[in-house]
Amino acid sequence: MISLAAVWYLQDLLQVMFSGRFLVPDLFFLFLVFRLAVVSRDVPAIVWPAFLGGLLWDFRWTALPGLTATAYAVAAAACALIWNHIPDSGRTPRLFWVLALCGHLLTGFARFMAWGDGRSALFGVFAVQQVAAVPLLLIAVLVVSARSAGPDVKR
Repeated sequence: MISLAAVWYLQDLLQVMFSGRFLVPDLFFLFLVFRLAVVSRDVPAIVWPAFLGGLLWDFRWTALPGLTATAYAVAAAACALIWNHIPDSGRTPRLFWVLALCGHLLTGFARFMAWGDGRSALFGVFAVQQVAAVPLLLIAVLVVSARSAGPDVKR
């Protein structure tokens, strides 16, 4: 739990440092999906921290409490359900890549849709946030790949 709080705080510090330039990637959400792939977790152990971290993010940064919390919880639940329903032989780093990328896109898109009338002007900000997440995802995929015993990720 301390590692989750530390990653949330790191994301918050980066957002403060880069405020006005671009939105930082959702490090907290990506770390949750990483923990799902590396550590055996059931759905509530992923969804509740995702919801609480998103709610804290909403209280800190957005004007619509519950938006990021819901996006994090829905995306984390979808990732957990898909990951848990795939047999061990199918849990590859490639699947992790797809789940983490799609979840990150979903959470970013939910906030993008809530921005309202200025969406066309803010599309570049959304795109930069998504592109900035790619190197982080690559590092996470490499770690997941290194932790797997063979071609599949074991729990």
